[in-house]
Amino acid sequence: MGLLDIIGVLAIVGIPEKLPIPIVREMLKGFQDFCRENKTSIVGGHTILNPWPLIGGAVTGVGREEEVLTKGGAKEGDVLILTKPLGTQTAMALNRIPEEFENLLNITTEEKNYIVNRAIEIMTTSNRYGLLALRKAEERVGDKIGNALTDITGFGILGHSNEMAKNSNVLIEITTLPCIRKTPELSKMFGHALLEGYGAETAGGLLISAKKEYKDDLIDELEKYKCYSFEVGRVLKKGEGKAVLSKDVKVIEV
Repeated sequence: MGLLDIIGVLAIVGIPEKLPIPIVREMLKGFQDFCRENKTSIVGGHTILNPWPLIGGAVTGVGREEEVLTKGGAKEGDVLILTKPLGTQTAMALNRIPEEFENLLNITTEEKNYIVNRAIEIMTTSNRYGLLALRKAEERVGDKIGNALTDITGFGILGHSNEMAKNSNVLIEITTLPCIRKTPELSKMFGHALLEGYGAETAGGLLISAKKEYKDDLIDELEKYKCYSFEVGRVLKKGEGKAVLSKDVKVIEV
C-alpha cells in the first residue's frame, strides 16, 4: 500500500437481467466519478450477468520503492492511528430491518438516518485522503512517519491488527474502538463482533503504525484533509507477533 499514482482501473460489473438500464447507467457513472476523484480512469474490464448488482475493479499503481508501505514495518513504540470509525456492518444491517420491527431496536427514525448516512459517508470516502495527509505530514517534518499500513475490512480492526503484528513480529494492543453512534449497542442485538474487534467493515479506514514523536503532526494533517484521526492502539514490544484487545478498551461513539 501507499501509492497515490494509479495509472488505470480494470472494472468488473455484475448486472441482474431485470435491473433497469437507468440504474445500470448511474452505477457506471458513479464508479467513473469515483475514479476521476482519485485521479485515474477506467481502461477496460468485464461485464457479467449476475443475480445481484455488483461493481468493483483492480487498479495498477506506480511509485518509488521507498513509498510502498506494507503490514510488516510496525516498530516498538509506534502509535496506531485509524482514519475512519468502525460499525459499517452493523449500520447496513440496521438499514435492512423492516419498518415494522424497528420499534424493537430502541432507536428513533432520526437516529437510524444518522447511523445509515454516516456509514454511507464512510464507505464512499476514498482512503486517498488519509494517505495524502500522511505524505504531507512527512514532508512537513522531513522524516518518515508511517512504518506500516493496512486498511480495515472483513477481518475487523483486531483481525487486521493481528496481520500487522505477525508480519512485523511485534505485540500490538488495541486500546480504543471508535464506532458510529449506537452501533456498539446494535451490534450486540445483531450478533456482530464489533466490541470484540472483529466487526467486518466495508471500505474501512487506514490503520497507520506511526512514529510516536510525529503523532500530532499526522493528526493535524489528517484533520486538514477532513479525515478522522483516532489513536486506537500502540506497538508494545518485539517478538510476540499478535494483536490483543486491551482489558479496559475504551469505546467511543461518533
